[in-house]
Amino acid sequence: MARNKYPEETRKLIIEKATELFLQNGYENTTIQDIIDQLGGLTKGAVYHHFASKNDILLAVMTNIYSENHLLEDWGKVLQRTDLNGKEKIKKMFFMSLTDTDEMKFASMKVDYKKTPELLSDYLNRSVNHLAPTFFEPAIYEGIKDGSIKTDYPKELAEVMLVIANIWLNPIVFPCDNEKLKNKFMFLCDLAEKLGIDGLLNDIYPALKQYANQ
Repeated sequence: MARNKYPEETRKLIIEKATELFLQNGYENTTIQDIIDQLGGLTKGAVYHHFASKNDILLAVMTNIYSENHLLEDWGKVLQRTDLNGKEKIKKMFFMSLTDTDEMKFASMKVDYKKTPELLSDYLNRSVNHLAPTFFEPAIYEGIKDGSIKTDYPKELAEVMLVIANIWLNPIVFPCDNEKLKNKFMFLCDLAEKLGIDGLLNDIYPALKQYANQ
């Protein structure tokens, strides 16, 4: 495959092989040379023509996984359901995110987010600026209307929930053992009750523990 003749195919191949290696060996244990060895004769120059670093390859890999992920589409379907109240919809979306196969992929790559600040920044921005207002905030407003959620700050509650769940509670971002994870989870349950969404997370810990053990 000529580097300049088929640039899109070359880029796609690099992402494909890097994804396989990251999932198999973990991001930190995969080198640029490991990726090159899987590319059927492509040179290091061909790889660096498309990506400035292994970190750039990781960003492309994760963007590709996100683009193929149906979780947000499934969340949208949850919001349309008429058999769930607002609190039940949030609980359902939390559970789906913790059992989503693509989220499991991210966990299995064992990426150290502290070494990839741009990735962590993107994760945080998506949580606050997209996921919270698009999915969780509407469910909270619905919960306020149907009486299942009690809060005077629906926008802020949605943002805090996503930041806590996606960043602070996320074992990918902050690795921890099961005991520490349980303590975090119990604190979150206590906080949820104080924020007016009591009972929200009682059935989610088993899924979270499975997620952490990936």
